[in-house]
Amino acid sequence: MATIKQVADHAKVSVATVSRVVNNTGYVSADLRERVEKAMNALNYKPSALARSLRRQETLTIGVMLPQLNQPFFSTLAFAIEKTLFANDYKTLICSSEEESDKEAAYVDMLLRQRVDGVIIVPIGSSTDNMNRLINGLVPAVLVDRDIPGVPVNRVLCDNVDGGRQAIRHLLELGHRRIAIIGGPGHSKAIDERIRGIQLGYQEFDLPYSDANFIMSEFKEFDNGYQVGKQLLSAPDRPTAIFALTDVTAVGVLHAAAECKLALPGDLSVVGFDDIPLAAHSIPGLTTVAQPIYEMGATAAQLLLAHLHSDEPVEQTVTLPTQLIVRNSTARAR
Repeated sequence: MATIKQVADHAKVSVATVSRVVNNTGYVSADLRERVEKAMNALNYKPSALARSLRRQETLTIGVMLPQLNQPFFSTLAFAIEKTLFANDYKTLICSSEEESDKEAAYVDMLLRQRVDGVIIVPIGSSTDNMNRLINGLVPAVLVDRDIPGVPVNRVLCDNVDGGRQAIRHLLELGHRRIAIIGGPGHSKAIDERIRGIQLGYQEFDLPYSDANFIMSEFKEFDNGYQVGKQLLSAPDRPTAIFALTDVTAVGVLHAAAECKLALPGDLSVVGFDDIPLAAHSIPGLTTVAQPIYEMGATAAQLLLAHLHSDEPVEQTVTLPTQLIVRNSTARAR
């Protein structure tokens, strides 16, 4: 493998000039930069990532904090983030806060001690404390999926309002009026926005929206859909449609419907939200609102990399669209 001195000799410049080109520090004329780059290519010179990181006081590691690593949405998000960062010579430290504020705080402490170059985080709750600790520690951060308003960082979000609106309009257009909406405990701002979209959908049909249609429980996502679904579907005035605010919850509803011996979509229509890989392979295939999960993760990583490599980083918010995917779990109301 070629050395930096061999590159300097080939380009007929000093080692210091090659170092400035490699590390993008100091002034180098366009002519000298071109000679160095041609020499690097000719000799197949690969700068040492470790040496670069030591000179720049970087660790080339990024913290990735997710609320539930065992959920398909977040594991897909983590996959996209890690793949994008690895392709750019960064390694990831993946942390799962389990929707617990104390655990999130403990991981923030760890990431600060590890001197990560940046953090990509799906936050829990609406407190700014942990984000402010990262900001005060001069650690660049990107919020993804869930927002905390007022925090000066980059963001990658989805249009959850329009997603909720699309889903409820689909059910209303199919003639459903007894529609139950299943959420979960301590829901995030993203879930709040989906509910706001549902309210807008009802307004567009000039129909009243009632909070009584929205049901929460203390169960985790699948059990939430299953347990609440069984309760709803065993009632004499059972709903003709259920909108579960995550796909995992919707899969729980599908299991409950099967145990109640209901035919889908003839007896019951079900809509989810996220479009996790399982949604297309459930029986029946799940109608859902698709979030571009992989694109969200890749975009978050790219925003962080742009921040790290910019002399004057600019705060950005990227909002990606959602799309209703109609499969076989929904049909006209009987």
